Amino acid sequence: MTEGKAQAGPGGSHPRHVLVPLLNSPVRLSVVAALSPVDRAGFGVVRDLVEVTDSALSKQVAALEAAGWVAVSKDRVGRRPLTWLALTAEGRAVYRRHVAALRAIAEGDGAGHDPDAAGAAPGGEDLPAGGVVRDAGMRRLSGG
Repeated sequence: MTEGKAQAGPGGSHPRHVLVPLLNSPVRLSVVAALSPVDRAGFGVVRDLVEVTDSALSKQVAALEAAGWVAVSKDRVGRRPLTWLALTAEGRAVYRRHVAALRAIAEGDGAGHDPDAAGAAPGGEDLPAGGVVRDAGMRRLSGG
């Protein structure tokens, strides 16, 4: 398994198991997000969008390139060198899964319990279907 690949834990149905450690870096996530809606973008454009220095972007792009998620190509416009960055098909797929998992977590989906099963709270009282009690802004989940 290469670095940055997501792995599910034993019986891991929670969306966090799909998150990719390599995209935990805000800069790397921002780079991939900046590249996702386009075929390719110039290094300087991405640097300005992400608001980092050349060296910081270069370091993060190298990590994404090593994972096979970003392709780097060099070109010339007249005498001026230009570096292009593009998401690979794998990088695009990984990013989509990562963002979907973040959304699922933020929306409270996939908390690892059966949403139709009723259970008992630690104090013994019955919980409604889904095992969630909303009380004074707090949330208590049934199960372990």
